[in-house]
Amino acid sequence: MEKVIIETIKSVVKETQSQNGTEWVNLAPLGLALNARGINFKNLGFFKLKEMFEDPELQPFFDMKKDDTHTPPIYYVQLRNKPIRSTKIPSRQHNNDYNLIQWAYFRDFPSSIARLKEMALKEKWYYKRQNPSNPYPILSNYIKYTFVRLMNENKVVCVDDYAAFNTGLVNALFDPIFALFKKNQNEGKQPWFFIDFCVAGQDREGKNLSRIFNHLPEKAKYFQSADDYIYDGQTDPSVDWEHIILENVDRLPWEFIEENKPKDFIPEDVRLMDADHRREYYLRLANAIRLDSTKYRRIKMRIEDALRTAIKRANWNYKTAIPMYYPSRNTTSLLLPLSLLDESTIDLALVIEKQPSGNYIGQTIIPLEWAYSNARLITRPDSDWLVTDNIVDEEPEID
Repeated sequence: MEKVIIETIKSVVKETQSQNGTEWVNLAPLGLALNARGINFKNLGFFKLKEMFEDPELQPFFDMKKDDTHTPPIYYVQLRNKPIRSTKIPSRQHNNDYNLIQWAYFRDFPSSIARLKEMALKEKWYYKRQNPSNPYPILSNYIKYTFVRLMNENKVVCVDDYAAFNTGLVNALFDPIFALFKKNQNEGKQPWFFIDFCVAGQDREGKNLSRIFNHLPEKAKYFQSADDYIYDGQTDPSVDWEHIILENVDRLPWEFIEENKPKDFIPEDVRLMDADHRREYYLRLANAIRLDSTKYRRIKMRIEDALRTAIKRANWNYKTAIPMYYPSRNTTSLLLPLSLLDESTIDLALVIEKQPSGNYIGQTIIPLEWAYSNARLITRPDSDWLVTDNIVDEEPEID
């Protein structure tokens, strides 16, 4: 991480501390303040804002704490009065902790992603509107979470001072593209540093790849059988309604909530709220729905109706149910489309998981940008409903 970036982050935290009159700064509004100064944690290659502050290059300058009294938990940082010496990155053991950016140093992660995009078979790697500060969000997520799967499968191959993995992407001739790394000799840095993306036998790094690795790394595998790609439920999925309606009420369309608002509850435009007020608003909304049993049932019945239509579509066209990979749980699932407002428009995706009994459980609902990103880890969706041109990525750049 460049020194000027580190100094800018320190400056923003210090300014926020001064403005708030507190030592500890909430990460959510801090993300917006950093964005205003041109610091976007995604462009720096991090999954979440808190992971940026956990980076070994920032750890010497900041303390971080977690408040578990909220759901989800709230994270805070403060500027240390006296920086500490950085230590070498510990080896990562837990499946959910495989973070490409903490495993390998990239001189310029966005530029590396742009190069991979040019090498790979032509594909649209952004949603309806391209964001100049993060031009290829789908590809960035793809390479990070493909790495998670490969680590879980022990398919990141190390030979002497080199490491490599199969990106799962191909070039115009359908030759696989690999990521090549070399052991990092710098103390306090990631154990590896990124050399380049390459095709075996082509150019200097591709020739080095073929020379060093006797067996080229395998690509990630997500399903044991082709049957796992197809929805074949004989009965409707069982659904965790409380989780979907109450715990994920923030994922339901604003217009849908307005149509089904609980008694005496006044819907507000959350886009005008900061993270703290948004969290408090959704807690009030969930509680109001819980207390208004009539509206609770109405919301449930509308989602059930949308699910029945989705199942009919899946039985008519097996491509309706789209396979996806869930990195944090290292599991695979299927996605079904839900139309809550207008039959011609898909609003959300329902995640369903097949059980040993052969039945399915509806686990959760997710926005379409999440659905596409997770589905793209397995393959480019061949779908009539999960299409990048129809998805507007409105996820705020905060943790």
